[in-house]
Amino acid sequence: MIQWYYACGGQQIGPVSFEQLVEIASRGELNPSKDLVWNASMKDWLPAGQVPGLFSNVVVPSDPNTTPHAAEILTEINPGSDRVDAVACLKRGFALTTRNIGTVILVMLTYIAVTAMVNLSLVWMDSTLSLVKNDTIETVAGGSQTATSSQIMASFQQNNSVPHQFIRQIIALFLSIGLTRIGLNLVSGKPVTIGMLFSGAGKLLPVIASSLIYITAVTIGLLLLVIPGIYIALRYGQFLFAIVDRDMGIIESFRYSSSLTINNRTSLFTLMLLYVAVCIAGILAFCVGIFFVIPVIFLSSTVAYRWMQYGRKVTMDKPGTIIPMLAD
Repeated sequence: MIQWYYACGGQQIGPVSFEQLVEIASRGELNPSKDLVWNASMKDWLPAGQVPGLFSNVVVPSDPNTTPHAAEILTEINPGSDRVDAVACLKRGFALTTRNIGTVILVMLTYIAVTAMVNLSLVWMDSTLSLVKNDTIETVAGGSQTATSSQIMASFQQNNSVPHQFIRQIIALFLSIGLTRIGLNLVSGKPVTIGMLFSGAGKLLPVIASSLIYITAVTIGLLLLVIPGIYIALRYGQFLFAIVDRDMGIIESFRYSSSLTINNRTSLFTLMLLYVAVCIAGILAFCVGIFFVIPVIFLSSTVAYRWMQYGRKVTMDKPGTIIPMLAD
């Protein structure tokens, strides 16, 4: 007997028999257009409504275990035709984080180490060039004593020079390009290397320019009774993904984000609210949980981006595997 699997809300369930699947459909627990089914005789997942005999308004074939040829999947959908499920994105982000926990930890440690070295170098630069006064660094440079870790951390909180702030922001944007590429690869089931973290040089200028435009627009919108700023953030917030994923220019990336988020801005706002709740939970877990929450949120946002491109199938694995459906 052929075993069937079905996917609802980003969760893959099964195996079940065809008769059980019919019963599930009869209870209204399967959406004919949004939920997907699969068995070993099928090439790809198929919308439940396209399986003959599964719903009462479809004629049952002589052999209920046969299925029509599966349609091609994971081609781009029309923008807004499949609304993002915020909870399903968060669940998928959690699953991808736990599944790739070794890679996630290595990327996080590398990122923290790089940013710490950059910050320490910039603090030292400020003190050496007398751009700002930093008592901790001057003390160490004079050789009178060794600074404690708390003193060094405190030095980061002192006033920083304009060059310091500028360089730090540029480095942060540079690393964000690499992080975005890593996130896209993890969601798509493609290989990830630490070197990808430093692969953003070619896209740095458009990212700097578009980030300035985006931050300025959101800030002005927030000053105008908050709601316009939130709307701008939701409508154009996918620009970085567009630049990294599609190699788009500044204006093109904003246009793509605007088109991609049609009918999904409310879902993206819901996802943002879930992020706040998850962050609070991470902080309450003796603050340690926040280090796990950060990659979950990051990967969830990447899943949402892919969902708006390809539909809900991006939250699923190839049948019988833990390989994402987007994998080649």
